[in-house]
Amino acid sequence: MTMITKISENKKRLAIYLDDQFVCFLNAFTIYKHKLAVGQEITKEKLEEIQFESEMDSAFDQAIKYISKYQKTESELVDYLQKKGYMPSLCQAVLKKVKEYRYIDDKNFVEAYVKQNRGRVGINKIKQSLKQKGISDELISQIEIEEDISDLQKIALKYLKNKEKNSANMQKCMKFMFSRGFSYDDISKTINSIKGESYEDWQ
Repeated sequence: MTMITKISENKKRLAIYLDDQFVCFLNAFTIYKHKLAVGQEITKEKLEEIQFESEMDSAFDQAIKYISKYQKTESELVDYLQKKGYMPSLCQAVLKKVKEYRYIDDKNFVEAYVKQNRGRVGINKIKQSLKQKGISDELISQIEIEEDISDLQKIALKYLKNKEKNSANMQKCMKFMFSRGFSYDDISKTINSIKGESYEDWQ
């Protein structure tokens, strides 16, 4: 059993603290309805039930507004709702509802993200970015991209524009393309296609 140690106002809602630790936000009506007060003993589970009951609609509306602007991952949506003060169980319930309406789908997100970014950055960069967005390792492992060398040539030639064509600048170009997430094999093919001969022999 834990104790409500603090109830503080935060804009239109009130922040609830159990044993001096912030737990969630509730509206004033809910607090009044359940007669919550500082010094009252309550379990964290019971508080979750109260918040779930009072804020499901509010959390769902927040979720729809968030994902309507730009396509988001499931992880990004949950993180957003948690930062808004909603409890984990409520965030997962909202996510389930949003997925049922097909408003969010990580597989579709990956497909769109790859399509949008391929040719600008390499597969390694794409996978790294998707990992940071909370996409699962399983979905990331399914990504396959066959790079169009002509796209890489454009990137390399743009980098080399107005630069002296020497080994030092070619090495810098390779490092630049590595930083964009392209593979060693694709970079080598690109560099060799630009030079017309092997990198080692080019001076």
